Amino acid sequence: MSRHAPRRLRRTAAAPSRAPRRVVRWARLALIAVCLVSVVSLAACADMFYKAVSDIPSLGDPTHTLGVTSVIYDRNGNMVTAVPGLSQNRQPVDISQVPVLLQDAFIATEDRSFYTNIGVSFRGIARALLVDLRYGFRSSTLQGGSTISQQLARNLYLNQQDTLTRKLREAVLAIELNRKYTKAQVLGMYLNEVSLGEHASGVEAAAITYFNQPDLGRLTLPQMALLAGLPQAPSADDPFVDPKAALTRRNEVLGYMLEQHYITAAQAAAAKAAPLGVSAGAAQNAANYPDPWFVDAVILALQQPPYNLTWQQVSEGGLKIYTTLDPTIEAAAVKAVQQHMQGLGSLQAAEVVMDQSNGDVVAIVGGVAHTTALAFDRAIAAPGRQPGSSIKPIVDYIPALEHGLTAGTVVDDVIHSYGSGQTQYLPQDDQPPYYGLTTLTEALRRSVNTVAVEVLNRVGVQVGFANAQAMGLPLTQQDMYLPLAIGGTADCCTPLQMADAYAAIANGGMHVTPRLISSVVGPQGQVLFSNPPQFQRVVSPQVAFVMTKMLETVVSPQPNVGWDVLSGANDSNWATGYDAQVQDNVPRWPTAGKTGTTDNNEDAWFVGYTPLYTAAVWVGYDNHQPFHNLYGGVYAGPIFRDTLAAAVAGHSVVDFPQPPGVVQAQIDIRAAPWTVAKPGPLTPAQDIRTEWFVAGSQPTATSPLWVERTVDSSNPQTLWEPGCPGTPETAVFLNRTPLGQAWAEPIAYAKGTGDWQPFIPLDMGLAPPTQTCLGTPVSAGGGTSGGGGTSSGCAASWLVTLDQGQPLNPVTACALKGQALTLTFVAADGRPHRVVLRTLRRQVNVPADGTPVSVTFTPNRVGTFIMSDALDPTEIGRLVVQ
Repeated sequence: MSRHAPRRLRRTAAAPSRAPRRVVRWARLALIAVCLVSVVSLAACADMFYKAVSDIPSLGDPTHTLGVTSVIYDRNGNMVTAVPGLSQNRQPVDISQVPVLLQDAFIATEDRSFYTNIGVSFRGIARALLVDLRYGFRSSTLQGGSTISQQLARNLYLNQQDTLTRKLREAVLAIELNRKYTKAQVLGMYLNEVSLGEHASGVEAAAITYFNQPDLGRLTLPQMALLAGLPQAPSADDPFVDPKAALTRRNEVLGYMLEQHYITAAQAAAAKAAPLGVSAGAAQNAANYPDPWFVDAVILALQQPPYNLTWQQVSEGGLKIYTTLDPTIEAAAVKAVQQHMQGLGSLQAAEVVMDQSNGDVVAIVGGVAHTTALAFDRAIAAPGRQPGSSIKPIVDYIPALEHGLTAGTVVDDVIHSYGSGQTQYLPQDDQPPYYGLTTLTEALRRSVNTVAVEVLNRVGVQVGFANAQAMGLPLTQQDMYLPLAIGGTADCCTPLQMADAYAAIANGGMHVTPRLISSVVGPQGQVLFSNPPQFQRVVSPQVAFVMTKMLETVVSPQPNVGWDVLSGANDSNWATGYDAQVQDNVPRWPTAGKTGTTDNNEDAWFVGYTPLYTAAVWVGYDNHQPFHNLYGGVYAGPIFRDTLAAAVAGHSVVDFPQPPGVVQAQIDIRAAPWTVAKPGPLTPAQDIRTEWFVAGSQPTATSPLWVERTVDSSNPQTLWEPGCPGTPETAVFLNRTPLGQAWAEPIAYAKGTGDWQPFIPLDMGLAPPTQTCLGTPVSAGGGTSGGGGTSSGCAASWLVTLDQGQPLNPVTACALKGQALTLTFVAADGRPHRVVLRTLRRQVNVPADGTPVSVTFTPNRVGTFIMSDALDPTEIGRLVVQ
């Protein structure tokens, strides 16, 4: 046996002991892995730290050199103004002049360990780090933990953006500040630089701004606490804007001072019981700088994402701020607003003008007068203004065109019911009459609510909602319901937002993000921010062009083709943006636009465009008070017209560019609902119109609704049969779906009235007769006589009484076309009246003593005609002619 045999045997016997060694080996590998991860993590942290501090500015050479005035330039590179320094809003003061109690208030609130920390608070950093780790260092959740030294470093050398890199730089600079300066010097610099809202930099400027008190030594304890509470959220806690929030924050500060024994319980209680005591100081009245509305908007924009600059950097950072301002258009807009608002008391107006080709905002007017620095700007910062009908192209008609409907598609202008019971929705037009079968173009031209809601209901609220968002309107889930079709929004819109949406149509369906600032250049010539145009296709070029052609009819002096047969040639059936007195189109230039008027006449809008510029105008009261007859076409439209007329002056007139894939075709304006028809042999000439179509969507079939009937020549409203006094003749009628009394009465009941006649559409007057001249009932094959199915209830004479402010008695009188009618009026209230039937050109003066006055005439057309009292211009009744 070899001498090595026993060893081999021993090794064999020991083989089972290898398992424990394997366990030890895996544990060792895990330890090595942990060490490697730690090393890599430390290396990553070190690299991140190095990158954060490698280009950190020295304390003697800050990136933004404060004290060098920044300058604003217009879109042509010409200087507009130095950024308004509002010198009274920055009043340096030595720390020895700051009351100790005021110093204590800031320390108690902003940095309890100020006198003992090295510039950073490790406890505050740890607390913030835990929150940041929890949320993955997202910029929206990054926590501060900032000391007074860190805030000073940020204000002097950095921007306001919440990133981990900026926070590292801030901490390093804070430590360096504490190494280089004494605590008193650091606190003094901080109290001179801290932003305290209303663009007050430092405590002395803030004392003037909020209390009109230039002597810090005379500030009371409650006033000191209010100032110390502002750095956390200067805008949210602004006592001029939200006194309740400011009071809450002030009392929190007093609580902090009490906790840290800077004041006694009695002092805290007395101070908490004191009123705010704010008084607008001199800073509230500084507004003397060129183009102030636009300059204000630029200053505010620079302090928000993506710029995130401090007020000091904006005003004293030596920046060159290149903007999109056109001073000529700005001046024209200001002039138009002031001219058309003159004599209207506290009624306000705002306007935004954009160059739709690149998104440049060229003019902003935030109100009738700019009287304070950084004044409240209604053009860009006034939420809660419903757009009314001006939203219809965005929410209703563009989605309709993109989902198969056309400009010539017909919808029934009658009241439609949505839902039932408590949730029943019965949208109605601003005032009767209802016209019946109506094309989308005509419905837009006259701003018909019933059709707009019906269209959105068909294409889907979600579709209209999504389209509006894509075109720039900041709608929320609260807006996703059917009244959105006619402007029922929760917190939308501003003139800037409406101009943004319409500019996408004007730009051929290409949305361009609005911009006020094109670039920002630093004091050494370095480009700090560049903001080129940002384009996104939101609507097809063909649909955008058809929509533009539809919107041109709103401001065009075209005749009431077809519809004047129903309403009368002298009816107020003008497009909402044009009538004999108010013409909202830009002279000589193609103009497209839309009016908007909200419920109770609280807001009036006009939004529109020429081939060069888009503008949105709003008119209303700041407190949402109604204004009698406040209509967009009357009040906002002329401002739009005068502004854009000045904007295009000197330019050669051009048309809206026509893309490939659009065609023109003739249509019959009366077809079955949700169809489009070409003219047929029976289509009356006045019912033929030419419309634009996306190629392939133009009509191919004729309307089946026109029918011929044999009528009695002596009474064309009756069918002829042997024995009739006249001779038979052929007439053409509209054989539409009959809507008579049985259909209208439930609607009248739901609307809280017993008068169903006004809800019958006017085109029922074109329906075939249902009786012969001898009174024999005849089946009309689907048609009915106008005004409710039969001529029953009509009479040759009516006696009506008048009572001031009350409807006529009876409310509705019924007569037959071509038959003599006598209306007798008598005053029952001892007041004189002047009854006017404007469309029928009749006027009756009724004396106050109760003497009856009669007028006799023969109605020569069918329809529903409004009777009003000229001495109390309200609708008092109707005359229905069948």
